[in-house]
Amino acid sequence: MDNRQSLILQTIITLPLLLFIFIYPNHISYIYMFIPTILAIFLGLNIYKYKKQKTIIKTPLLSILVISFLFYVFSGLGSRTAPQSFENLKTSNKNMIFKFEQKEHIDKFCYYIGVDKNAQFRLGYKEQNRWKQFYNYKKNFPLSFRWNCEKVDIDTSEIGMIVTKNSIHLGEMRFLNHGKSIPFSTTMTKLNDEHNITIDKSYYGSMFFDEIYFGRTAYEIVHKLQIYETTHPFLGKVLISQGIKLFGMTPFGWRFINAIFGVLLIIIIYYLASIIFRDRVWSILTATILTYSFMHLTQARISIIDTFGVSFVLVSYYFFYRFILKQKLFWLIFSGVAFGLASAIKWSAVFSSLGFLAIGLFLIFSKYPLSKQFAGYRLVLYGILSYIIVGFVVYYMTFYIYMEHNLFSDIINYQINMYKYHTALKATHPYSSPWWSWIIDFKPMCYYRDIQGDRFSSITAFGNPAIFWTGILAILYLFYVTIRHKKLEAIFILSAFLGLYLPYIFIGRLMFIYHFYYAVPFLILAIVYLWRDMYRYKYAKILLYLYIISIMGLFLSFYPVLCGYNIPKWYVDNYLVWFNSWWL
Repeated sequence: MDNRQSLILQTIITLPLLLFIFIYPNHISYIYMFIPTILAIFLGLNIYKYKKQKTIIKTPLLSILVISFLFYVFSGLGSRTAPQSFENLKTSNKNMIFKFEQKEHIDKFCYYIGVDKNAQFRLGYKEQNRWKQFYNYKKNFPLSFRWNCEKVDIDTSEIGMIVTKNSIHLGEMRFLNHGKSIPFSTTMTKLNDEHNITIDKSYYGSMFFDEIYFGRTAYEIVHKLQIYETTHPFLGKVLISQGIKLFGMTPFGWRFINAIFGVLLIIIIYYLASIIFRDRVWSILTATILTYSFMHLTQARISIIDTFGVSFVLVSYYFFYRFILKQKLFWLIFSGVAFGLASAIKWSAVFSSLGFLAIGLFLIFSKYPLSKQFAGYRLVLYGILSYIIVGFVVYYMTFYIYMEHNLFSDIINYQINMYKYHTALKATHPYSSPWWSWIIDFKPMCYYRDIQGDRFSSITAFGNPAIFWTGILAILYLFYVTIRHKKLEAIFILSAFLGLYLPYIFIGRLMFIYHFYYAVPFLILAIVYLWRDMYRYKYAKILLYLYIISIMGLFLSFYPVLCGYNIPKWYVDNYLVWFNSWWL
């Protein structure tokens, strides 16, 4: 990479972060502003050196990408405060009374739910020595770790509460008049002990989408409670729980580890690209495209488990390619370990085995120069050792270590119940979409949406059009290269992509565009492969720079609807909703 190319890449990679801080300043602390300032000074210094025909300073391009993504993913990630003490309210609880110093007018009340065990409760107020019911809590799905507020119009000096079904953990109870909290006394002291915490019903202060399952279960793992979410393996929820241990049961805490894995995934794909393309330019391009992928950012900012699974799948493929190059058994075993960990996050990762199988068959039947130790049927045997035996042991141990009831029969029953759930699921959802629609970005998946007057906030998973639509051409090109030239790199990328995508053709259950997330890194590798082969043509270099800029421009334009950033609704309606199916 010469000075000119290095400086151009440094400029292209640095500017989006500087623009981001200027366009979206909310949630960014001035303490951290020194980092982009240093990057800007560093860029300016290199521009000066280049103009003076001096040797520019070596640019840590991957570090700039990582720093940029840290800003994107942690900006407004979630509040670091939330109720931490909970009253475990049951039907056996009596005399749950909230007393005010005098008769008060109440126009709204709010409460913070912790663990809802399919509970029901009622609230009543006292008027002329008689109790009148004014609220009945009965939900069809669990509203875990979030604020709920209801408007009322009552005058009273006393409110009573009774749980009529099961039990519920409540963190705080607030009674308000014109937005001002009214002091009260109660024997349930944990409902009235964290006055400094602001009521925040938005994504920033409460759980949304499937966080109510995964984040809640992570909390239950930490506190050794009966776990709620049993439709996926254990490991992903154990990882989420580490953030809760560090930062408490707060939105920042239950999303923290996911965000860190989002950063690690950029580093992983960089090193995978470096051994596939053996050129720093294409490794940086790969990492850049993933950094500015819509879906990757959205998935990294929510407390669900897919980013963990994608990370371990990519690690597994990295070790597998290392094995092909070096032909040392320990690389294949490392790949099997990572495959076992990926499968222990979510069963979607098991589809990666199809890619391993296809690549293995190519190595055997194409007479690829394998050493005698791995030639022919021996590769099959070592594959069985690494992916079936070692992979299964790793998968099993994640249950044995973390499950409270970890007898072999308990673990097997857990697997059976997971299988029954996914095969029997017959639910419908307005955001569901068929497999073929994902790569064309037909129907995004909106996780969170809030409209207050002319202000709009949403969190939506879908693809950067410049990535997904170019990816279609790239995959078609890989088919051509595979059939015509049978190149290992093309077959490796294509097999991995198809193995993680095509199985959804045969899945009959409800599906969403985020199921495509596992295949996205390999779609990006396919795009880079296409650009690498186009690079020798005239104007290709200029077109590549314009392509990178277009990806980054779309990312900055759509950032608000990826991350819940509050913006005017007219901006979304006029500039971001490109198609009728894009209900952002």
